[in-house]
Amino acid sequence: MVNHPPLHVVAFGRPGSGKSSLAERLGEAHGFAMVRTGVLLRDAVRQGDALGRQVEALLAAGRLVPDDLAYEVLARDLSALRHNRLLFDGFPRTLGQVPLMARLEQAVGFEIERYVEIAVSPDEALARMGGRRVCPTCAATYHLRKSPPKAEGVCDRDGTPLVGRADDAPEVLGVRQAVYDEHTGPVVEHYRRTAPDRFVAIDGEQPFEEVSRDLERALGLS
Repeated sequence: MVNHPPLHVVAFGRPGSGKSSLAERLGEAHGFAMVRTGVLLRDAVRQGDALGRQVEALLAAGRLVPDDLAYEVLARDLSALRHNRLLFDGFPRTLGQVPLMARLEQAVGFEIERYVEIAVSPDEALARMGGRRVCPTCAATYHLRKSPPKAEGVCDRDGTPLVGRADDAPEVLGVRQAVYDEHTGPVVEHYRRTAPDRFVAIDGEQPFEEVSRDLERALGLS
């Protein structure tokens, strides 16, 4: 059992759980470097090197970036962050990515000390998702009712107008829940079973501030 505040954390939660908003708050309050595969892949494209061009070609063709290429991007970028607290939001997403996380830990030189699930029911998640807004510049996530920006319609960090998420359209919400249950649900259960002393589930159906406090307590940060 880890007795000191964890340095490296993986956060899980179905779409609509509030996971990303909670992760952002935790990162800002306690100095975690956020690790989001999608953001790192977009950064790789902007860098324009050989690795980024491979990613760009796949994304332009509407194809998924394969796990081995995503691993290369993660390994490169995490090497620069290895002295920081790391907070993984959305990785590993599938059982196929679980061994990649183990490879990253060994190659970069860190160890995940907590796996956290923000647990909400599918019905609660669906009810929440219509109010989500995101900053297109920095990817900060808000909710119009539960965690609104300080100024209506703009990001607290950079003042960029917030937008709705295309994948929060009603016709795709149910599909996204099913995809989570099929692909990421087994990952959560894997860590619950294989690392019970490092796994914690937080009741995500409470008000946002209570969930945030429970998360900090579970990580030994309050």
